[in-house]
Amino acid sequence: MIKRIIISAYIFVGLVLFKFAFTYGYNEWVKSKYEKGDYTENYNLLEVANFNEPYIVYYNNGNVMYQRQDYEEAIGYFETALTKNPPEEKECLIRINLVLSKLALLGDDAFSKEKIDETIEILEECLDILSEKGCANDEGTGHNNRAQRLYDEIKEMLEQAQQEKEKQQESESSQSESDQSQQQSDSSDSSNGSDQSNSSDPSDGSDPSDGSETSNGSDPSDGSDPSDGS
Repeated sequence: MIKRIIISAYIFVGLVLFKFAFTYGYNEWVKSKYEKGDYTENYNLLEVANFNEPYIVYYNNGNVMYQRQDYEEAIGYFETALTKNPPEEKECLIRINLVLSKLALLGDDAFSKEKIDETIEILEECLDILSEKGCANDEGTGHNNRAQRLYDEIKEMLEQAQQEKEKQQESESSQSESDQSQQQSDSSDSSNGSDQSNSSDPSDGSDPSDGSETSNGSDPSDGSDPSDGS
């Protein structure tokens, strides 16, 4: 009886070791194909090979896509991996890589006027991703050190982005006030110029009290007959 138990135990351990060896080898083979741009492997087969850890398929693929700088694809894989019930210690790693993929999409113009709102939204989303399962938090007591360090760095980036947006808004407000002041000044100058053009100049010798003028433009005081066409 004892001998049977020992044999059964050996068989069980052997099967477990074989399963892990097969899974590791198969995953590495698939990863090598993906790195070469060959994505023909069936996901169902991959999940069967990792039936007790289905998240591994998508986590590995996400890492491959990240290395290839295909960040949008990487984001999709990491998000799917989170739906496959990864263990706690692995979930934080997936969340870290998901956040890094999102940050990689920001670009050099992240703080520009056109992109600042989108940048702030992405940074806030990244903080939520890292804090959702306690990997990191505002108090600095997250249960994953790497996630906590990344969380703190993103908080600083978010503060800088918010400050930059405030500066942009203040600059726009100042520019708007300057434009309004210039418009008022231009309007005032135009009004003054119009008043001056309508007033007579006493130095031209004409009598401002005499508003009469002949049809031929002659001065009625010169004695000429405006009706005489000579």
